[in-house]
Amino acid sequence: MAPHCPRPKRCSPPDGHVRRRTRRSPRARLILTLAALLSLVAGYYLGQYWQRRPLAELSAVVYPDGRQIEYPGELAISDPPGEPGLWRLFLAADTRRAACRDWVREFAFVINRLAAWPEIQANLRLTVLAYDQPDATAGVTLTEGAGWVEIVSAEPQHLDRLSGQLGILPSGGEWCSGAQANSVLVSPQRRSWALIPHQQAAIMARNLSTIIAFVE
Repeated sequence: MAPHCPRPKRCSPPDGHVRRRTRRSPRARLILTLAALLSLVAGYYLGQYWQRRPLAELSAVVYPDGRQIEYPGELAISDPPGEPGLWRLFLAADTRRAACRDWVREFAFVINRLAAWPEIQANLRLTVLAYDQPDATAGVTLTEGAGWVEIVSAEPQHLDRLSGQLGILPSGGEWCSGAQANSVLVSPQRRSWALIPHQQAAIMARNLSTIIAFVE
């Protein structure tokens, strides 16, 4: 027969002794509350700093808060049905110039690079402010049927009203070369966010994707 093992007894505090929870003083609670608030504030501003840091590393000129743009009524600029929220990259051009035609063709490589960001790729349009007022045939020659490029044709004074706001008002005859090849990125809310220089496709795609992702 197995020996009998007594059940272990639970220890109880001696009579008159009651366990008490340690209570923090009001001053200690205030210090902890302030520390928590400071931690939240520091985390917020640190997050903002790291979020904005990539913008400083871009080759584009980024406008901190965007600039409101008004599209003149004489220009037919609107989102197609079923495609709300389009971003536009505006370029002032003379579609008869070889440099402008080459610029548009080279932008196809930028669009291809944006495949890593499919939503951005689908919602970006290269909007050409065509000062030479091309006819339908010339327009098709320029776009080559690409859905990511659109032509806005109107009298030069109407185009000037928009390109002046964007800061790409053409001067001289050097279309789509040097400083004339700069373009401006405008959000669906019609705020310009950056001046995008004409560079290698990979650099332009990085500029565009970083800025759009930051704004959205």
